[in-house]
Amino acid sequence: MSTTRLPVLFLTDLVVLPGMVVPIELDDAARAVVDTAKAHSDGTLLVAPRLGDRYASYGVVAEIVQLGRLATGQPAAVIKADRRVKIGSGVSGSGTALWVEAEELADVAHETEELRKLTAEYKGLVIATLQRRDAWQVIDQVNRVTDPSILADLAGTPPGSAMSESASCWKLRTS
Repeated sequence: MSTTRLPVLFLTDLVVLPGMVVPIELDDAARAVVDTAKAHSDGTLLVAPRLGDRYASYGVVAEIVQLGRLATGQPAAVIKADRRVKIGSGVSGSGTALWVEAEELADVAHETEELRKLTAEYKGLVIATLQRRDAWQVIDQVNRVTDPSILADLAGTPPGSAMSESASCWKLRTS
C-alpha cells in the first residue's frame, strides 16, 4: 500500500463516496484547501466528513473539476471523488491548509461465499425497489455492478442523482 500527502477538506454536512461528483460551497476554510490543492497537489485533495466533535478516519481522494459560483452567487468548486483512503497523521505541507498522509486501501483480497450471498441479496432488494419506481436506466446500471465495494458506494448515492453522474452535470458560473 502506498501513502501520499494531500491537503484535507473536512465537510460537516456531506459524505462523499467514490464516484460522486459534487459541488462544494467555498467558505474561507474550504477556499484555503482548494487553493492549496490547485497550487501544490495538481488539484487533488482528500475529502472526509467531520463527525460532530471528531474527524473521520477514512475519506476519498478527489480532484477539483471546476471553480466558479453557484446560482446563489456563492463561490464553489466541483469535485470528483476517486478512491477511498485511510487518513493518517498530519504532515507539513505548502499553503494554509492542513495536510495529512493518505494511505491507499487494499482491495478485498477474496470474496467469501457470505459476501457473495449478501451482495446478491442487497442487489435484489435495490432492483426490486427500482422496478417499483420504474427506474429502468438505474436498474441497468446496478445490474452491471459486480464489485461489492462499488455496490456499497452506490448504496450511499441517491439513485439517478447528479452525484453519481459525470462532472458535466454541474455547471458553475465562471464569470
